[in-house]
Amino acid sequence: MYRLHSYHAKLLLFSTLISTLPIILLGVLFYFKFSQSIQDKVDEGNRHILEQTRLRVEQVLQGVDLSLQRLVDNKAVIQSMSQNLTPADFQFEQELASNLNQIQRFDFGLNDVALVGLQNGWLLSNYGLQLVNAVSSGPQIKQYVNVSGDSYWTAEDSSLARGVSIPNERFVHLVKKIPAISDRPQGLLIAEISTHELFRLLSQNNSLGEIFIFDGANGLLVEQNQSSVYPVSELQSFIQGLDMTENQSGIVSAEFNHHRVGVEYQKSSFNGWLYVSIVPSDEIRKATWKTSWMMLLGCLGLLLAANVISIQYSRRLYSPIQRLYDICFASVGQAQGGDSPSRKAERNEFDVINQNIANLQDLQTQLSQQLKGQIRQLEELFVLKLVQGEFRPGDIRDKLSIMVYDPPLELKWMSVLVLQIDSLKGTRYDEKDRELLQFAVNNMVSDIVPNKNCLMPIIVQNHQVTILYTDEPSLEHFKQFMATTAERIEQELRRFLGLSISIGISRPYAQLMEAYPAFAEAKEALKQGLLAEHASILYYDDGAKEGDGPSVSFPEQAEKELLQAIKYVERDKLEPSLERFFTEITLQHGTYIDYQASFLRLFADLIRLLQEADIPLQSVYGDNQLLLQQLYTFHKVDEIRHWLYKDIILPMLPHLETRKQSKNQLLVQTITRMVEEEYDTEMTLELCASRLHYHPNYISRVLKNELGMNFSDYLAHYRLLMAKEMLTKTDAKISEIAEKLCYHNSQNFIRYFRKMEGMTPGKYRELHAQEKE
Repeated sequence: MYRLHSYHAKLLLFSTLISTLPIILLGVLFYFKFSQSIQDKVDEGNRHILEQTRLRVEQVLQGVDLSLQRLVDNKAVIQSMSQNLTPADFQFEQELASNLNQIQRFDFGLNDVALVGLQNGWLLSNYGLQLVNAVSSGPQIKQYVNVSGDSYWTAEDSSLARGVSIPNERFVHLVKKIPAISDRPQGLLIAEISTHELFRLLSQNNSLGEIFIFDGANGLLVEQNQSSVYPVSELQSFIQGLDMTENQSGIVSAEFNHHRVGVEYQKSSFNGWLYVSIVPSDEIRKATWKTSWMMLLGCLGLLLAANVISIQYSRRLYSPIQRLYDICFASVGQAQGGDSPSRKAERNEFDVINQNIANLQDLQTQLSQQLKGQIRQLEELFVLKLVQGEFRPGDIRDKLSIMVYDPPLELKWMSVLVLQIDSLKGTRYDEKDRELLQFAVNNMVSDIVPNKNCLMPIIVQNHQVTILYTDEPSLEHFKQFMATTAERIEQELRRFLGLSISIGISRPYAQLMEAYPAFAEAKEALKQGLLAEHASILYYDDGAKEGDGPSVSFPEQAEKELLQAIKYVERDKLEPSLERFFTEITLQHGTYIDYQASFLRLFADLIRLLQEADIPLQSVYGDNQLLLQQLYTFHKVDEIRHWLYKDIILPMLPHLETRKQSKNQLLVQTITRMVEEEYDTEMTLELCASRLHYHPNYISRVLKNELGMNFSDYLAHYRLLMAKEMLTKTDAKISEIAEKLCYHNSQNFIRYFRKMEGMTPGKYRELHAQEKE
């Protein structure tokens, strides 16, 4: 008898549903969504074509705008505004015409570029020099003056210079006033583009719809199809009804001339033109219906095939379950005194199978959990007491035998690895996650290090501790094993957790009893991480060797340069000076205490700098009273350098900057620095003024007031100082020194030197050499 509640029936029902429902849902989904998908793809394609057309047109218009703007700033154009051009000014007129012709590139499609002098009423274009009142577009040009804005686009029915109208063609004018920012412009610069040139920029292979371009006043500029079925008047009325206050682009449905269409529009933010594309909807709807019916028939065919396959494969899948069920049912029936055939028909196959397996698993799980829990706790406690030195030699042997280490005492070498998590800055973790991260690190170390080579990894305070051991007699092999293990731990933690860690490694010992001093050595090795800037694996032996050398010499000169840069708020020198200070310290081989003392001294001098400037610490650092304590929490030199720069030095600068010199003193400082750095170049007052964006006369007055001399005197004075230095410290020839100091004639240099020093350069070098002897 076929059991409806059996697994076979459920399997058949499930396989039928799992194959039928997706096909039905897929068919319904495609039926309702495919038409919209086609419409969306058509709209998207139309949108891309319209956007490409807009960008192509705007690229040309922006090129014209940029070229015209450069011409507005042209010296000859500005000069012409105040002149009354006549045929007698032929040469100047040709220069202006050449400038106008340079921007009439082929890719711009410009018909004409006209320059209008409003003051004298002349117009210069491709048709030569004319009077504004003599051309038919004269009133139109005069109206341009009254339009607000220094640059705008407009469309006209007639050409600017020729003054003629052409059927089915309009002319787009870009008008720029000269000068650009003025209530009363002296002239106009007008670029003219024919709408036929704009038509050339439209996509001619657009099979989706027709494209129209309207100006800011909704006047038609160009249409893609000259024989369009859509009346322009209806389009203009439709455009006027669009609400484009919030969205400058969109797509709407409309009906033109009894045609249902989709209208895609984009308003240009560059010049306010409106780009419109019209796509008919009737043909798309017909194609959608045909495709939807074909997909529905295909889904019905797939549904029939899926049901046939489900019936066949459900029978094959159930056959091994049936055999297993018969065996398990017989076993359960014997345990419960036997079951009748009717009872067998009522019971689910997997209930019987699960009942047998669950009994075995429960018993195994209980025993396994009890054993693992007790042994793990014993191992952790054993390792903790071992590294804390709480065992006597005889206790270690007894504890190892209880925890079933195999072999328990056959180790030849052992060492302690202590791991600490460095700064969490720049990671995806916060300080509140540190404890959880320590447990995660401890678990990963347990998986990385083979059980046969380590005792149970544990956590002691903020450190993860692992005791490595080996039964190989070779010390070199054990050191290699320690290095390989530490490198793998560091790589895996960086890979999976993204953590920066440091690992301290003690010296190798021959007995587990030495775990206590080895633990102390590993923690001491971690302190060397402050010294090893790029090292994450630190050996106690390396630190012990470095500690035997001389103490660290404090880099006073580097600190002086750093404090000087901070005091005078020379931001460009801060980081190089701080880097130089740390470099001079880290290049010396000292102890952890030596380095800490140097950093404390720098910290104290920075605080003293604020006190000397009468700046309260609270105004700089707020209520943060733990600045000094923070210094002891860092494990790397880079962390200390970053903390000093970001949290200590940068907050000082705004307060020190308020005490800087006045504007004139800063300017003098800049000029003198330029002279000191570029005295061997062709420096002039005008060049310096141009680079500093000041007038030369202003700089000259400031130098006279502050230094008591003008720019040329100060430059000559400094070059004289450099000449003395080169005469006394180098063997360069007099001519070479004169050339380096930008004297084109060495005799001029000799005469100036004699004038200022009362002797020739050669005599000066000779006297200095005698004094030195």
